[in-house]
Amino acid sequence: MKKSKQDYAQDKLCRELGDDYRILCIDGERCIYRDFGNKFDVEVSGTNTTSTRKKANIYLWYDGRFTVTCIKEVPFSEIGKVVDKLYDYTCELYRAGAATEENLSELRYTRPQV
Repeated sequence: MKKSKQDYAQDKLCRELGDDYRILCIDGERCIYRDFGNKFDVEVSGTNTTSTRKKANIYLWYDGRFTVTCIKEVPFSEIGKVVDKLYDYTCELYRAGAATEENLSELRYTRPQV
């Protein structure tokens, strides 16, 4: 399958973010993905474009089963910083003993400070 200009631009962004990131097809969309290795992972949606003015949505997932939160309208230049803050947030949830499915279900509609 031939890659489009959008695919090449997304691949470049993914490389710039670092080795922890990769491209996955999620719900039919090429997304940038990072597994935190602690039952949490992030999906960065809206990056398959050549426009650098568009913004991404970042979804924090727990155990691949449900979304804990979504950070919307993130400039491409801020994706790495926001994802790193989400990683810190998940580590804090574990430290506080709050990384349980029951507790995370209640947190789903609150937005962490990023």
